[in-house]
Amino acid sequence: MRPANSATDPPCPPDQTPWAKKDLMMRETHCTRAAWHLTHSRPEMLVDYFNPWTPMSRQVSMLTHRFSVVAALCEQVGADDELVVLRNALAFHLLRAATWWRIDFAAPRVAGMPTTRFMAHIHAHIDRVAEDESLFDVLTWQHHMRRGDMSHVMVLGTDPLCRGGTSILYGLDGQRRFRFALREDGAGRGVAWDATAHGDFVSTCLDARARHSMVETRNEALGEWEDARIEHARAAKYHMLHFRQDTSRPVIDRYIEVLGEMTRCRSRFGRFEFGNILNHIAFLLVRAAHERQVSVASVLREGTAQPINLRVANSIKKRARAYVAHGVDPLLQDGLDTMLDSVVSGYSLSGQVQESE
Repeated sequence: MRPANSATDPPCPPDQTPWAKKDLMMRETHCTRAAWHLTHSRPEMLVDYFNPWTPMSRQVSMLTHRFSVVAALCEQVGADDELVVLRNALAFHLLRAATWWRIDFAAPRVAGMPTTRFMAHIHAHIDRVAEDESLFDVLTWQHHMRRGDMSHVMVLGTDPLCRGGTSILYGLDGQRRFRFALREDGAGRGVAWDATAHGDFVSTCLDARARHSMVETRNEALGEWEDARIEHARAAKYHMLHFRQDTSRPVIDRYIEVLGEMTRCRSRFGRFEFGNILNHIAFLLVRAAHERQVSVASVLREGTAQPINLRVANSIKKRARAYVAHGVDPLLQDGLDTMLDSVVSGYSLSGQVQESE
């Protein structure tokens, strides 16, 4: 390694020492990362609120990770106003996403900061964006709503995936519940909100699309839509606990439970939802093995009395890989893939490592 001030080094300006040059490089790195996030980490690029087929875990992971990175950049040298605005917007959308999918949310656990500080970022955002201020008002103090009135509904948007001559509108009512309405295109009539209210958006979406299908096809049979609604109701409790670490029972017990739920599903959407949940739990199992520096099979054997073989361990690791591929922020994938590579599935009776991926 050559000396820091060798003849091949670019000369420092008269008012800069080598330490100042290092600070300049750090500022340039900071500016490069900040510029990248200003382009690629805007909430509208990370979240598709009205498409239930986009994995919830991936969208929440992107919001959570990008918020933490941008918040850290804001704490560094001379954060510009645009970066602060982005941080505040990500804070708001992280809270909105938790409400949208009915996820138990706590700022210290999820955002890594005190609730008062996190909420200050949100208030700074809604002071700038009137539409988001209105949504926040509906979800909180309801100064602009008839509080508790189911008939007073704020329109959230239309379903972009609808086909046919009828549109679906979504809204939030005075009881902070999701609602939908069907509107015949070009009819010019007022909106008549369906009487059914739901605690999360996906339940509302499935209900709305079932009704929309009946209107468009004149078919009274709900078929797979009814199965999807029932199966989502079972999946919703797992979504609620997405950010929690359940230490009351072994993770393998949850894995077996969700695997059973998935095998019972009759709808494509139910299998999609429970498959994503199962992949997440598989990832938690493999991560636990990595943290303890043991095999996946070792973690499984300690957690359940049920027989564990290499095929089961391999299946869990493959599901963990699927979670990293489809359920987390792409910026995290390389590091998590490396972590997965370092974990072996199991051991034979002779003590030799066995793995077949």
